Amino acid sequence: MYIKTSISKVNLNNLNGNPFRLGSSKVDWCEPNYVVSEYIAEFWNTVSNIFFFLVPPLMIFLFRPYSKRVANGIAILWILLIIIGIGSVYFHATLSLAGQLLDEKSILWVLVIGYARFL
Repeated sequence: MYIKTSISKVNLNNLNGNPFRLGSSKVDWCEPNYVVSEYIAEFWNTVSNIFFFLVPPLMIFLFRPYSKRVANGIAILWILLIIIGIGSVYFHATLSLAGQLLDEKSILWVLVIGYARFL
């Protein structure tokens, strides 16, 4: 009885449906959807992720001497930031469950690898 009511509260419909479907995520941020562009759900959230594609390659270049002397492998964190950008652009453009998971899981990977790298 308790398990049945708990499952009905969770609403697992997205897990049985298509996680790549537009709007399949239950998360919707404060920006109105499809106002600026009919193809991008949250336009300004999507555009603001440009820094995830500009800053990490620059930091890989700037941190190269440090990486060789002190922290070999720091470039993986910068590469993971690019992956965060990809996931975040995909999520905010489509509001799909797959995009949400890619966005959130890549953030967790940066935290875990950053913690393990500098522990």
